[in-house]
Amino acid sequence: MNYIAMLIGFVVLVLLCMANINVMLSAFAAAFTVTMLAGLPVTESLVDVFFGRFGEITGSLFPVFLFGAVLAKLYTLSVAASGIADSICLFLFKKTDNKNTKFTLGFLSVIIASAVLCYGGINAAVALLAIYPIALNIFRRADIPKRFIMGAICGGAFTFALSGPGSPQPTNVVGMVIGTGPYCGLIAGIAASIMEIVVMLLIFTRMCIKASQAGEHFEPGPRDVFADDNKKKPPLILSLMPILILLMVFNIFGVNISLSILITTVFAAMIFFPGMGKEGIFRSMNEGAKGALLPVGAIAAVNGFAAVIQSMPEYQKLIDMILSAKVPPVMLLIGCVAFICMITGGSTTGAQIALPAIAPALTQLGLSLPFIHRVGVFAATMLDSLPNSGSVIMAVGLADLKMKEGYPPVFVSTVVATTCGTLTAALVMTLFPALP
Repeated sequence: MNYIAMLIGFVVLVLLCMANINVMLSAFAAAFTVTMLAGLPVTESLVDVFFGRFGEITGSLFPVFLFGAVLAKLYTLSVAASGIADSICLFLFKKTDNKNTKFTLGFLSVIIASAVLCYGGINAAVALLAIYPIALNIFRRADIPKRFIMGAICGGAFTFALSGPGSPQPTNVVGMVIGTGPYCGLIAGIAASIMEIVVMLLIFTRMCIKASQAGEHFEPGPRDVFADDNKKKPPLILSLMPILILLMVFNIFGVNISLSILITTVFAAMIFFPGMGKEGIFRSMNEGAKGALLPVGAIAAVNGFAAVIQSMPEYQKLIDMILSAKVPPVMLLIGCVAFICMITGGSTTGAQIALPAIAPALTQLGLSLPFIHRVGVFAATMLDSLPNSGSVIMAVGLADLKMKEGYPPVFVSTVVATTCGTLTAALVMTLFPALP
């Protein structure tokens, strides 16, 4: 019965989110459902476990989101985001008037921009905040329907940037616990990353062409702010300086990510002050602060639900059963990591649980540690972004989209493309085991 309770809890969470019910209420309702059906102690499960984890996640993430949201608002209201988008579009679109080509180039620029930030060490959630205003302007100029925007941003932030060789993101770093280096499976990882980008571009372009033929165009949401196109924009190098400062402070000087974003935000306010004035700076601070709590609450609430699931004895039994399954080693690796990440709703958490547990058995079955690391971390990004993922819910909410509108493109980039990437990494490392 408790296994059924877990399944029903996931179904409740997904259905309520798809019905556009606030994710914090949806996650609590799912946790309550599991608690009642499984006969768990009500006070301990809902107060201590659910809200205990909620508080832990909120406390750890809120500084990052608070300063990141203010920084994003500074970029929007200073029209720096619009200026960067102008420069990107001028460079990409100057040699083509073909609408379909613009679709492809628009998607590519957003995917690469978010991936660059993540490869620079910036938290994927922060990358969403930083890239969103720039992506919004690129989508407007390319006339790409807005419902695709988080599919493109997540396509850079939640895919190969987490699992690719040399990535500083926790998903790749966790793979090193089995005794490997960050660049192991280099060639396979590069091939898999390219595959993910190609799959995203092919599917997104096709979807966008179909939407355009049906009469869809870019339409901003009620909370989207655009600068007056006639307003003077900061020079490109000035607009890029805060992002460069963030990458330098975090990666070179090793400053805590929350403090790095705070320093960057102060620096951005100083740079943009001449064009914004005191009122513009204060407006950015107030609007950014108001918008920071909701995405943090979304992630924290889903983690609270996961904590209730993980508190059940059946959870560990389910994990043990998966780990002991009698299947080919490559399938065991991919299936085990992907399934555990699906349950936990996070690639890092799932990989941290699965890889150390299955690595000894898989090496005895003939898989090398680099194979386990690279294919395993790519597999970790396959199913961690289903609608029960707090990060996905946060991303769709950030774009002010309903789940049924914004999730299909996210599914393409974070499930379809990552599955193709995982299979590519496994195939290359199987056929060419001597490659670095």
